[in-house]
Amino acid sequence: MRDGTVHQRHVQTCPKDEGTGRPAHRCRGPWALIVDGPRTLDGRRRQVTRSGFATKAAALAALNEERDRLQGCDPGAGRVKIADYLRSWLVSKRNLRPSSVALYRGHIDHHLVPALGHLRLGGLRAEHVDHFLHELLAGGQVGSSTVRRIHATLRAALNGAVRRRLIPYNPALQVELPAERRTPSSVWTPVQVGHFLDSVRSDRLSALWQLVVMTGLRRGEVVGLQVQDLDLEQHVLRLRQQAVEVAGRVHLSEPKTRSGVRTVPLDASTVSALRAHRASQATDRLKAGSAWQDTGFVFTDERGQMLRPEAVSRAFRTAAGAADLPVIRLHDLRHTSASLALAAGVPLKVVSDRLGHSTIAITANLYTHVSPAVAQDAADAIARSVPRKRLP
Repeated sequence: MRDGTVHQRHVQTCPKDEGTGRPAHRCRGPWALIVDGPRTLDGRRRQVTRSGFATKAAALAALNEERDRLQGCDPGAGRVKIADYLRSWLVSKRNLRPSSVALYRGHIDHHLVPALGHLRLGGLRAEHVDHFLHELLAGGQVGSSTVRRIHATLRAALNGAVRRRLIPYNPALQVELPAERRTPSSVWTPVQVGHFLDSVRSDRLSALWQLVVMTGLRRGEVVGLQVQDLDLEQHVLRLRQQAVEVAGRVHLSEPKTRSGVRTVPLDASTVSALRAHRASQATDRLKAGSAWQDTGFVFTDERGQMLRPEAVSRAFRTAAGAADLPVIRLHDLRHTSASLALAAGVPLKVVSDRLGHSTIAITANLYTHVSPAVAQDAADAIARSVPRKRLP
């Protein structure tokens, strides 16, 4: 179906009343619209024409409403400002995680509304979205990954408008997104990992650092880990929740995907570290006395309170610096864990399951390039597989 057209009709000058000098009757406006509707059952073309609009803008507004009506949408919904629609859409998303709400609100308030909020919902076109994304990237304030996430928020909101029959199609689906440029992950070598774990043995969070580097747990997963999720006799832990910090408040939520709920085997050294941590925590309990709060988390502060995820990241940077090692992010310990596993010859599927990825393709895309040692081992293995004669 065509969007339709508006055109200016030729209109003769209206005769004027001899007494007043004004037009003798009400002249019709010179603008008209034509829009194609769905064909009839017998295949005949159906066309809607309307005329008498005083301005082109009025004709275009009528064209949009007529087009929406023909496509089964609410003709008046398109007049809603995009700013108003986006905010009402976010309010309607009652099942979102707090972190997702904060992310969407930031995209809407800081980017989408300032650039597109003045437009009518029914008047938004792909060229508007394309220009907006181009300006975001050209401004240099956000990278390609953030641009893609902002576009995803707009796309989700407009998908909701299509489902509610407010607009006939989603213009955000008709744009070309910028290529995503991933920043190479920083990882430690096995020697650096060993040096770090040796240097933090007296750190009250030493078991946390070892658990992350040996299992690849996410920050929120290790912070949200509870005592009941640990089975040190069987050398396993069970992940069923994660901690997320939003606007200074920590929330507990289920993992984003079903694969995030998983059982992770533990090595003997990590089990020993966790046993030592449990004994140290018992000492903290005695020192705190009545101030101790039994929150049930594996890793807590000196009074039993749940740790703040951002505080854990800061503590890790401090510990890495004190060990005279390249300071990497706590999340890079997860990358390091994957790199160590692959270099040790652990099958990619096993690594993927331990990390809680929904597909093995995610693991392959993220981590097979992390460690140069893995790539070098692959090159050497390929060369060894080809029989060659020895040169004299």
